[in-house]
Amino acid sequence: MVGFAAQARRVFGALRQFIPRMCVLCGCYESRTGICTQCEGLLPRNDHHCCHCGQPLDAADSEADPCGACISRPPSFDIARAPMRYAFPVDVVLKKIKFGRQLVFAPPMAEFLCREVGRWFADCDVLVPVPLYRWRHVRRGFNQADELCKPLARQTGLPILMSPERRRATRSQSGLDAPDRARNVRNAFVVDVPLRYRYPLIVDDVITTGATCNALAQALKRAGAERVAAVAVARASDL
Repeated sequence: MVGFAAQARRVFGALRQFIPRMCVLCGCYESRTGICTQCEGLLPRNDHHCCHCGQPLDAADSEADPCGACISRPPSFDIARAPMRYAFPVDVVLKKIKFGRQLVFAPPMAEFLCREVGRWFADCDVLVPVPLYRWRHVRRGFNQADELCKPLARQTGLPILMSPERRRATRSQSGLDAPDRARNVRNAFVVDVPLRYRYPLIVDDVITTGATCNALAQALKRAGAERVAAVAVARASDL
């Protein structure tokens, strides 16, 4: 019986890609990603960005050089990318996932992350969702980074590393300026076991100043990572 159930799940999973799905933004049908072509064309793309941290830049700015923030204080992660800017409607969608428990939006958002992995992170060998502090995870009932990692892992074949922990209850980063964000998450993460992976990819919903990814990258490198990358659905601009 168990074998039959597992086989049925595999068959359904294979067939599901051919079943038209409703666009989560407008309600029209779309065959694969969950977002129709018309809606995708209206999303705020992060086409011009810092070559290091992925922060949005004006089209006139050079993308060959790091932004001022990376020059003055280079982050601990080696490269970060986000396909979208943190603007409407992407900001609303991410809030619906995180605070509205509307996890139906997570797979379509993970589709954009999958494209970034193929473009920038083909050498990464493990996915690392940004962990929540355990009590916040219990209260919320889920971790939005986990929900983005699950479909991403299925599409890329990369394993998910769950050993990193947020060892103290940090304040919400919302409403804090860049220095306060950095202080808030300083030494907040720990990886208690030596890593057997060389190039982890941190996964989150949004990168604002990069402080959280920076702190987690430091913990991963202390545990043995040679390089650390970060990817998020959206990147806010702190210019």
